[in-house]
Amino acid sequence: MSRNPVDIVTSAMEKYGSGREAIMQMLTDVNRELGYIPEEAIRAIAAAVGVSNAEIYSVLSFYSFFSTEPRGRNIVRLCNTISCRMAGAGDILAAIEDELGIRAGETTPDDRVTLETTSCIGLCDQGPAMLVNDTPHTRLTPDEARRIIAGLQ
Repeated sequence: MSRNPVDIVTSAMEKYGSGREAIMQMLTDVNRELGYIPEEAIRAIAAAVGVSNAEIYSVLSFYSFFSTEPRGRNIVRLCNTISCRMAGAGDILAAIEDELGIRAGETTPDDRVTLETTSCIGLCDQGPAMLVNDTPHTRLTPDEARRIIAGLQ
């Protein structure tokens, strides 16, 4: 059972303090524990550090690894930079979408996988690249991507 978002923020505040510099760590803790950052946590973080909800949303909207919507148990993030696209990321995306039966930005009906594209995962020299949860996969082929996704059962 998931913890209450406010309790997670309170624990994070005890670890990191209540200054603006703690915002990223608080968001990270909530996102890691719940898989997303609900409105209740946004309000709690804003109150804890003394900023507006809008400021918290501005941080959330800048970083693609944060989400305000529930996601699947597994998060697949495909790099969509120009270097990864030139190396074949479009073919990888098509293979993954076909394997999962969803499009980028969606979650499988069984909540097993959420597929996202992101501007960079820091592996562009090894592209096309993706992260499955926190595990990197580089120099992908469509067949290899399908095999990795099929293993997420």
